[in-house]
Amino acid sequence: MKSSNVMTALVDIFISPSKAFNGLKEAKGWSFVAFILLAGILAASMFAFYNKADPQFLIDQQVAAASVDATIAEQKMIRQSMEQTIDMQVWFAIFGGIIGLAVINALMAGYYLFVSKQDPEANYGYGAWYGFGVWTMMPMIISSLGLLILVLTASTDQISQTLFNYASINQLLIGLEIGHPFYTLLESLNIFSIWSIFIAAIGLKCWTNFTFNKALLFAALPSIVIYGIWTVIALV
Repeated sequence: MKSSNVMTALVDIFISPSKAFNGLKEAKGWSFVAFILLAGILAASMFAFYNKADPQFLIDQQVAAASVDATIAEQKMIRQSMEQTIDMQVWFAIFGGIIGLAVINALMAGYYLFVSKQDPEANYGYGAWYGFGVWTMMPMIISSLGLLILVLTASTDQISQTLFNYASINQLLIGLEIGHPFYTLLESLNIFSIWSIFIAAIGLKCWTNFTFNKALLFAALPSIVIYGIWTVIALV
């Protein structure tokens, strides 16, 4: 079975990803709609956060995070730098986030094209795999909507940037403090990125003749390598 149009695919990707990926084989233009939706909701959540957050509280948080081992003079320089850029942070966050999505997906499309070569019948080009990658990122829509709800319902404007990682493994399960060697690593790993890996695995199985286990391995391999190297660096 397959999704009949882009609107049903945008629902199926969360409840029946195989239908969305089967439909995407013949309608790769859907990916443009999906990317616009993803970028729009990401931008809305970023704008809402920086529009509500108290700038001085944000600066205090950022200086504390960036100057754990800094001298008093260095902390002063960091604060001055933060104060000079505070008004632009919302635009850095919005455009940096969207450009980051496009660049990371470009790299992932090349990876998917490479691993698909193991299946001689998977004759999809780079553009098709770029669209494929956009759909694997759809859990970020739920993540951004969650952030938007948390910001709009917050009872104070003193909200921390750690709210961006509200679904991280660290905040949900571990609770490490800033300065711990594994703090940043576990803040970056969240339930939505794990959800994306499973969606990518289902997509790879739909677009190739891989078994699910093989598709899951290929879907998870980039994260395994990145977090493996990151763990070694944190231990050194």
